[in-house]
Amino acid sequence: MSAINHHLAQHHGVISRAEAIKLGMTASQLEYRLRSGRWERLSPGVYRLTGAPPLWRGNVRAAALSVQGLASHGTAATVHRIDGWDQRRIEVVVSQDRKPSRRRGITIHRSTQMTLADACELHAIPVTGLARTVLDVAAVVGPKRLEWTVDAVLRGGLLEWPDLYAIWARHSAKGRDGCGKLHALLERRYGDKAIPDSKFNRMVGQLLNDAGIDGFLYEHEILKDGRFLARADLAFPQERLAIECDSKTWHLNNHAFEADRTRQNRVTISGWTVLQFTWKTYKESPVSIVNDVYNARALLHQKAN
Repeated sequence: MSAINHHLAQHHGVISRAEAIKLGMTASQLEYRLRSGRWERLSPGVYRLTGAPPLWRGNVRAAALSVQGLASHGTAATVHRIDGWDQRRIEVVVSQDRKPSRRRGITIHRSTQMTLADACELHAIPVTGLARTVLDVAAVVGPKRLEWTVDAVLRGGLLEWPDLYAIWARHSAKGRDGCGKLHALLERRYGDKAIPDSKFNRMVGQLLNDAGIDGFLYEHEILKDGRFLARADLAFPQERLAIECDSKTWHLNNHAFEADRTRQNRVTISGWTVLQFTWKTYKESPVSIVNDVYNARALLHQKAN
């Protein structure tokens, strides 16, 4: 049974009855492993090697197998390792014509478009394809989190704009949930080359938009005499106002700390005003960010006139 043992080792210790039979195990051998305690039954037709740690990925695999479906929505986003997603709750999707019994701790979605799910296996988990996952996420999150998710897959080179437009087009004929929100984002941003370097940059930009402050650009290159000086996280080019969003992930390490200070000095000397905001400020006093930007722009307009 080396094939069975290898399969268990590669699949989080979880196996389905169909997989075991396909690998050469007989029904009586399977029942013996259950009676002897070598395997434990997780759900009808799904088993785990006794003693295998019940880790999250193994639980997701078991959940998908138990309903003959795929990990989906936020769970799939986590499996695909989309930046900003770390969902412990388990979600799966099955075909609309199937009505599996409820499973404790598992959210079951039903889809009329399983043939478009682009099913794949990632980290030994049957899961929806990446673009379909973004569309599914669009159905269950607000516009802001959807935008963070789209930023993440574009920034990481996981998908390109045409991939997102294609997944919308493939599903839109039947009006799938999420199509409206994804289409609205695509209509507004399709082809946008300035993808924020981090989710925090986008969050600050959304905060300013919510307060009625617009006219800024993401990832704006600041030049002097045609020579590159720096790239601002957000910038108001007309006012020569740059905004730096200092999150721990992207800025607070020794190399970045020194480089950021040098860059800020060059930008300031060239006549730009630089505002810096931290994650702590965003969490504890977002209104202060809005006020500082508003006041800085007002002061710069006053000086210009």
